[in-house]
Amino acid sequence: MTSCAAAPASAVASPAAARSQRGIDPGHGLLAVALTLVALGLVMVYSSTAVECDRRFGDPAFFLRRQLVWSLVAGLTLLLARSTDYHALVRLSRLGTLALCLLLIAVLFQPGHKGAHRWFHLGAFQFQPSELGKILLVLLCARECGRLGRLPTAPGLRQTLPLFAAVGAVVGLVAIEPDFGTALFLCAITGVLLLAGAIPLRHLFVVGLPASLAALAYGLTRLEHVRARLRVFLDPAGDVLGKGYQVHQSLIALGSGGLTGLGLGRSRQKLYFLPDDHTDFILAIIGEELGLIGTLVVLALFVALVGFGVRIALRAPDLEGRLVALGLTTAIGLQACMNIAVVTASMPTKGISLPFVSYGGSALVVTLGAVGLLLNVAAQSRGPQP
Repeated sequence: MTSCAAAPASAVASPAAARSQRGIDPGHGLLAVALTLVALGLVMVYSSTAVECDRRFGDPAFFLRRQLVWSLVAGLTLLLARSTDYHALVRLSRLGTLALCLLLIAVLFQPGHKGAHRWFHLGAFQFQPSELGKILLVLLCARECGRLGRLPTAPGLRQTLPLFAAVGAVVGLVAIEPDFGTALFLCAITGVLLLAGAIPLRHLFVVGLPASLAALAYGLTRLEHVRARLRVFLDPAGDVLGKGYQVHQSLIALGSGGLTGLGLGRSRQKLYFLPDDHTDFILAIIGEELGLIGTLVVLALFVALVGFGVRIALRAPDLEGRLVALGLTTAIGLQACMNIAVVTASMPTKGISLPFVSYGGSALVVTLGAVGLLLNVAAQSRGPQP
């Protein structure tokens, strides 16, 4: 009687014990971290723009309301991506990449800003089509690597050239906007996926290495702003009132915050000292107002997000799912690392936003769309794995 009574108790306890051993569900954890970062972004966008918006528009919440609208659109995009089978999107990736190339050509005929043609102007809002490349190239690489991986023998160079050509077309169109940093960013993402997929390493050297070197040579010889940023990076104190002004002010903001910060809303650098304080350099304002502790919390959130993304990739049901999850996680994590490196003068300046946090509509929509796709892969996982 005792043994019979004990058996059901252990049977009831075992699922709970199994759940405890598995820890936090990666999909739930990913969503919680992403929404936390979005909420932090809304707070910091208001904090960094209220004074300027009150002066320019008589409304301190002008940018906040815009970001709230984009957050709603991004949330709907997340739900749509979460409910759409990623296999269907992978199958449509060729068509999507073609549409992206047409958009990247069309944007070249749009009005320029500071010599660059990167945005479609939609009334009071702007849309940057190159942001779509962060998802579409991941889907395309997943499709082609999955197809090549099912071949009975290792794929030859002739079979991989169409993929290299498609990636090269997107990257090349982004580079001539010009947006050299985003072009290199897209190269890095696709490089990771091709290494993780079925593409032989020798093909990357034969095609990818010469193309990368040619692009680097073009940027250093034909694009003055690329050379100027490199000079500032190599000699930060050489032009603190010119090309190095922004990075110099960013470091002042981070240093002024100390351990605990000056307090939310009390930044001094946002008072017309630090350009782009609500977009590319919002982390500097976080460091000034919330201090080193607040900055480390943001870094910890991104580390956790990448960890959940990797777990989703490990649990994916097939190669396409693993590559989609790996590519999207890499895109978010690499963008965060690049933004942090720019703000801390650890790499040359590049106009790249902090995911989820920086002001900007198209970037937020694409990033939360990527989270939705990660949740879709997580929902189709093979069960309890790391």
